Amino acid sequence: MNVFKRKAVLRTEPAKRKKKDPGRKVFVFLCVLPAILFLAVFLYYPIEETFRLSTMKTTGLSNEVFVGTDNYEKLFRDEEFLAGLRHVFSWAFWSIIIQLPLSFFIAFSLTYYSNKLTKPLQAIFYLPNVLPSAITAMLGKFVFAPNYGLIVSLGKALGWKWLASIDFLGNPDLAFWSVFAVATWAYSGFYVIYLMSRIEQIPKDLREAAELDGASMWCYARKIVLPELNYPLRILAILCTVGSLKLFDLPNMMTMGGPGNATVTLGITLYRHGFINWNYGKAAAIGVVIFVLSLVFTILQFSLGRKEDETI
Repeated sequence: MNVFKRKAVLRTEPAKRKKKDPGRKVFVFLCVLPAILFLAVFLYYPIEETFRLSTMKTTGLSNEVFVGTDNYEKLFRDEEFLAGLRHVFSWAFWSIIIQLPLSFFIAFSLTYYSNKLTKPLQAIFYLPNVLPSAITAMLGKFVFAPNYGLIVSLGKALGWKWLASIDFLGNPDLAFWSVFAVATWAYSGFYVIYLMSRIEQIPKDLREAAELDGASMWCYARKIVLPELNYPLRILAILCTVGSLKLFDLPNMMTMGGPGNATVTLGITLYRHGFINWNYGKAAAIGVVIFVLSLVFTILQFSLGRKEDETI
């Protein structure tokens, strides 16, 4: 009888659980509802509204006139927008080529030669990332500004007239690289700390085994550390790309996109059309372009990464 009673209990338990399921689902839904509402109001609705405004001609205060794809057609005939598009692609490319290898080199060196100075150096490298963009831009201008800038003053002190006469922010050929140098100093600290945290998660047994086999430091970095950092580096590459597409603060505060269009970005172009020229439709179209490009590059980088993982 006891065996039959147990079987009966076991048979009735799933039925009881099924009766509780609707209430449990309602409870879970109510818990998730605030997050859904928050995303709907502050993320999905603005995205939908941006797509809608990109098909309108409006100043934000005037009546909206539907123009279809006219704003997009005008954008791709706008020299300022095309210059901004070229610059953000160039910025993304050089960020991945320069900032990520530099950050990996620093992170690996600090981890490999870990000592009492490692923690203070971590704080020093991360400090620029904590500073507000306005202060970072001011420090950048202090270094590269003509007449009173640190580099120009150093050139005068050393008697190097060629260095003292260079206008880093006023020369179209140098302005982009000057702003990029400041951005590299400001943003690489985050990459260094992130990579260090991932390198420290690699089992120490692998390093000991590599050293026993006579592997050099660079062999250990190339054969063991880099493969382990495949996914983190992919994430940082996406952050570099998306961050480049949204770039606004440093170029705007250091050069205002100048001289000419030498340092203009999509963010600066969006700001000018939306808040200076009061052309909300065209500004929204630029926002859509930034959103679509960010989405495409994110999907592309993840899909390429999956293919590499499958081949491995």
